[in-house]
Amino acid sequence: IDYYMEGGLMRDMFTHKITTPDHWYMLMQPTRYSKDEMTYDQIVGNDTIVTPSYDPHCINDVSGGCEPLEIISAEKLVELSTGPAEGRKIAKALENRTGIEDWLIEEDAWECIWTELIVNKKGLKTFIDREGINERDYNFSEEMLREMIIELNRLVDKYSGDDWNMKKTAQYLVQLLKEHLLLIKAELVEVLSGDRRLREHDFLGPETRKQLFPTSNSVEENIVSSLQGGHY
Repeated sequence: IDYYMEGGLMRDMFTHKITTPDHWYMLMQPTRYSKDEMTYDQIVGNDTIVTPSYDPHCINDVSGGCEPLEIISAEKLVELSTGPAEGRKIAKALENRTGIEDWLIEEDAWECIWTELIVNKKGLKTFIDREGINERDYNFSEEMLREMIIELNRLVDKYSGDDWNMKKTAQYLVQLLKEHLLLIKAELVEVLSGDRRLREHDFLGPETRKQLFPTSNSVEENIVSSLQGGHY
């Protein structure tokens, strides 16, 4: 989120500090360097004053840069009450764009297209058409949910602050983040109360997995362990 909202500004993904191109390119090679080999303090230095740098792709390859023109919620796009307005935002973002404007249908038909795609399910399948699994088929542990809450609170605080709160995109982003935060907190209550029972194939986090399933050697555990100290 920070990457796009800030137009490709190079930041350390772990500390969120502005970083140098050398460090940033190390972070972009997760199979080459371990987390311990590319800590901010080790590569940049916590006391170093860093001149902001931007991803060259955002400068050279993306027309208008990487900062979003609009923010679209996939969940709201498929809801009957919010979908047409969300779809309209997509059309408005494409309007008058070189190479697209000649192919964009008349505004009167925008909602009709949304209805045909989402309600009548014509055209390609979307994520809501998937079969065999739903959100209740897997759970996150307290350990994982609390990390999500920390990150969501950080983003809400940042993008509702004085540097951002006058931007329409930031305002909508904060709205979406707050809505998601409420869902995560509600899920945490269900986990703590036992309404959601954790199973071995759930997203548990390394500490919770060790407590509940000490003999488990899951793919998730290997991934999280490598993120904390090994190659990833």
